[in-house]
Amino acid sequence: MMEIRGKRVIITGGCGGIALGIAKLFAELDKRVILVDRNIEPGLQLAQEFSNVECIQLDMSDHQAVETRLGPLLNAEDAPEILVNAVGWSPKYDADGKPWKPWTIPMDHWREVVSVNVEAPFNMCRLALPKMIERRYGRIINIGSVVARNGGGVAPLHYVTSKSAVLGLTIGVAKDVAEFGITVNAVNPGRIDTPMIHDVSEETNRFLMSRIPLGRFGQPRDVAGSVVFLASDYADYITGTAIEVNGGLYVGP
Repeated sequence: MMEIRGKRVIITGGCGGIALGIAKLFAELDKRVILVDRNIEPGLQLAQEFSNVECIQLDMSDHQAVETRLGPLLNAEDAPEILVNAVGWSPKYDADGKPWKPWTIPMDHWREVVSVNVEAPFNMCRLALPKMIERRYGRIINIGSVVARNGGGVAPLHYVTSKSAVLGLTIGVAKDVAEFGITVNAVNPGRIDTPMIHDVSEETNRFLMSRIPLGRFGQPRDVAGSVVFLASDYADYITGTAIEVNGGLYVGP
């Protein structure tokens, strides 16, 4: 029987579509779940359903505020043993509604995307690891994206680049903390049926679905299952890698 040693889970970007699916599955497994997001309204609805879910309203790109607010929580005796970095931002269009191209992305906008998608996960690892090292146990799961493997398509370059960096972060941290009994892995979702994929035309989505061998978009629960697996004792010998959850859209390096 699969067991999850950790009793507490913190999920950044926790009120987004994929993250809520992850949170719900952990909640169903009687884990204490803390959701951190700028917009916590969807998370509050989940908290009404599960008494073991709570929400913290916080902008993950405000790194000083994250350290001030979450630092004490992550260093407490009852600090979460499982960290899921699900925060992410994929702005596909400029102010005129045109898709971003490498030659049209301003540097300040590039930095904003990198701040959310790369720096925020690193900051959470930095804050969570001292207690995990002290315990000689921890699980970190970073939510990447299929675009880190296939270069995107409808995804803009700054999102593609940032999600590729998440994979590098995963591998690098995994090697540095393996001796302490901490595993660090990623899950790369493909086209998952959440509000995030509906900012393109239905025609585009039909075309993208036609390229998925399993013939459907994924559901948040599909991603959640892989995250829970990586948090479990079944994955004790898995670290520094990524699980591709995309219905066959991308099947490996």
